[in-house]
Amino acid sequence: MASETVLVTGGAGLIGAALCRRVCRNGHQVVALDDLSVGSAERLPAAVRLVRGDVRDAGLLHRLLLELRPRRVFHLAALHFIPECNARPVDTLDINVGGTRNLLEGCQRVRPRSVFVASTAAVYPVAGSPFSEETPVGPIDIYGHSKAMAEDLARLFHRDTGVRTVVGRLFNVIGPDDPNPHLVPAVVSQVRSGRAVLEIGNLEPVRDYVHVDDVVAGILAAEGGAAAEWVVYNIGSGCGRSVRQVLAAAQAAAARPIEIVQTAERRRAVERQELVGEIAKLSRDTAWTPRVPFEAAIAALVWGEAG
Repeated sequence: MASETVLVTGGAGLIGAALCRRVCRNGHQVVALDDLSVGSAERLPAAVRLVRGDVRDAGLLHRLLLELRPRRVFHLAALHFIPECNARPVDTLDINVGGTRNLLEGCQRVRPRSVFVASTAAVYPVAGSPFSEETPVGPIDIYGHSKAMAEDLARLFHRDTGVRTVVGRLFNVIGPDDPNPHLVPAVVSQVRSGRAVLEIGNLEPVRDYVHVDDVVAGILAAEGGAAAEWVVYNIGSGCGRSVRQVLAAAQAAAARPIEIVQTAERRRAVERQELVGEIAKLSRDTAWTPRVPFEAAIAALVWGEAG
């Protein structure tokens, strides 16, 4: 395969850095754009060029796109930790919607071969899980609404340009050194600290946890089609697991008894009971399938193994 220039926004985050490493290993020239507010430059190999910048800066984005003229663009930059999004609704819209608009406007000028836009399972409604890509969207929070709007921008971009445009609705991604205080890193950090008591919020919600390596493989499989088309894919494990099951897996990995205590400050005021995806569409179209078992992924995090 000939070397291509690839741009990854949010390239120093959990998913973005793993994607950059994978694409770099495939022999391509990778440029990561990240403001480093959450991401870390240390995640990236020396071969990846890091440009520190914010997707809200349209001028920077457009200049970078004109300089690089990338063949492939992966747009992962977002504000996505839901409590933070709820606390910063204006920033959420500026980054997730305005930043996406800025990127796609720049891509209209340089016309890459493909554009991948990371969306979220949070665009789905409360009821009806497991969700397929044909389920009408019905977000319940500002994050989900912002990503639904970003999806609309991506669809219109494809209509206007004919560029292959892929939306990946990501479910609950887990992996080493997650900088956001999601459930799994919160549990793992408490277990690894040696605590005998874990503080947890809601215990019953069910989520679709998928390892970052499987997500990266899914992103590349989804983006890699030859047709100049618009397509939406779920990228998850296809299996739902409750908070109790997460705790059980962490306890098994720690191999010691751990007491669970529910605390009010860790409970979310608005909480879905279940959010699980159907992944048959991506598997059918590309032969991709998640390969990292959930229990093995949790064990590796508890034991401190790198991804």
